[in-house]
Amino acid sequence: MAEDYQLIDLQSMPDDAILQKRHLAMFEYLLKHIHKRDMLKLWENLFTHCQHALLVDKEKGYICIKALVWYSDAKLPEEKQAALEQIISGHLSKEETATIMRTIAQKYIEEGRQQGIMQGMEKGMEKDIMQGKIEIAKAMLVNGAEISFIAKITGLDTAFIASLQL
Repeated sequence: MAEDYQLIDLQSMPDDAILQKRHLAMFEYLLKHIHKRDMLKLWENLFTHCQHALLVDKEKGYICIKALVWYSDAKLPEEKQAALEQIISGHLSKEETATIMRTIAQKYIEEGRQQGIMQGMEKGMEKDIMQGKIEIAKAMLVNGAEISFIAKITGLDTAFIASLQL
């Protein structure tokens, strides 16, 4: 770990050298050309120039294609996502395209599930905090504290605190 890391300058590397690398070719090709704003054209070129890498990726369950589609999907405007699916389906079978797109849909479902869990936890914590404030207000009322003082300490509304006395 004491040696300096040597980074590869993909911009200066000829496409032919990248394309000879079998499975990594798709990643390096995309990284080299990512600055080009037309993501759909880049995907078309990726399928055209990386046929051998695509065959290797097919054997691996399209792990590279799935990762690259996830990345691209986040970068593409929603109105262009269907065009990306068309490009993919133009180069892969219907079953392969469906599997890749289903995998991406599953990712979004999982992200939504995680967001729902986080929101539920936040609401649960808010409810617990509110319940704690109410218990404190009740205890203060029993001990003769004034409603305005309880409101100042707990942040509860004075009318609500007054209703707790009933």
